[in-house]
Amino acid sequence: MKTIWPIYSLLLTAINAQSLCDKASFVDRAGWGGREPTSITNLTRKPFSFYVIHHSYDPPNCYDDTSCIERVKQIQDLHQTTFGWADVGYHFLVGENGKVYEGRGWNRQAAHSPGWNDDAFGICIMGDFRTAPPNEKALNAVRSWIDCGIKHGHVKEDYYIITHRQSQRPGYTECPGNGTMDVVNKWPRYCSFQNPGTPLDANETLLSLANNFCRKEVPSPSSASTYFITPVILFFLLLIYSL
Repeated sequence: MKTIWPIYSLLLTAINAQSLCDKASFVDRAGWGGREPTSITNLTRKPFSFYVIHHSYDPPNCYDDTSCIERVKQIQDLHQTTFGWADVGYHFLVGENGKVYEGRGWNRQAAHSPGWNDDAFGICIMGDFRTAPPNEKALNAVRSWIDCGIKHGHVKEDYYIITHRQSQRPGYTECPGNGTMDVVNKWPRYCSFQNPGTPLDANETLLSLANNFCRKEVPSPSSASTYFITPVILFFLLLIYSL
């Protein structure tokens, strides 16, 4: 029986070392050659409750490292030079090569969705998905990065997923395209909240409105976290094996 504990300890260490963030191939700003922002505003209200999903529409889809880096640079140039923003607007960008590219990252205010830039992480899947959905590489990378944010305390465990079009008044944008929408709206933490585009009541914010709606629609996650259940299962399997 005593021999079980060292084995279990080694397995638990291995599980903890395998961060959810490692499931996605991450490229930091230095890795894609990002320019410096013209100004920085740090986030102060984390952890967040929301992810907002986008597509870039233009520039088009990318499937290899070289073209995806080119797309990220094009988006940064559009946002900084044409729009006059401080930096690329999204917190993270994802290519159909299955890689996640750092935009403003976990700790900086973004410019991805008016009214949500202090309250939600914006993830942009690069490409035009008005009809066809992103490929599995991109979708898996997005899901892994969503889990990464929870694991490291940037996002609450009872988070919600909405899309850019939902975050704004009806008709404001088609983003992230029907192809993306048809996939994302089947994810477990997706919430169908829609910004009504009408004046808010006193002391009401978009965030409070969305939180109240999503709490009723999306069940809270089980109190038994998967991070706890996995090692427990492994322990009992070892125990059975040793008998």
